[in-house]
Amino acid sequence: MSQAALSQVDILVVADVEGALASGDLQSNVYLIDTNKHAGSGSEGQAELYTSCKDGQILNWSVVGVSPSSDVEISQFTGQMIDDKKCVPQAVTTPDGTYWSGRVEAQGFKGNQQYSMVLTMDGKPMTFDPFLKIS
Repeated sequence: MSQAALSQVDILVVADVEGALASGDLQSNVYLIDTNKHAGSGSEGQAELYTSCKDGQILNWSVVGVSPSSDVEISQFTGQMIDDKKCVPQAVTTPDGTYWSGRVEAQGFKGNQQYSMVLTMDGKPMTFDPFLKIS
């Protein structure tokens, strides 16, 4: 595996937009996976993914709807990770779409950092709260 592959982690958010909008509950209608595979992430396929990462790594978040016709996008990150400046993702626009990217700035911290991700679905913002597991 190349050093570049080890230096970044891609996180995919899959949202059941129709389920979230109908129930008013995004936390029960969102599923996360990352490219760490067996390298220490936990709770994959659930809203509260613990993404294992190290100081200096780049994290990339993207979102898709379960239904191909779903209108969903990441609109903001908030919470402890942002407040403590451990990772402050910014939107990156490419010809293939927009994703969010941020560098882990652990500043000596090791442990879990919760964050909130705001998804906008059909114009309605909703949040859920996964974690970074900084080692």
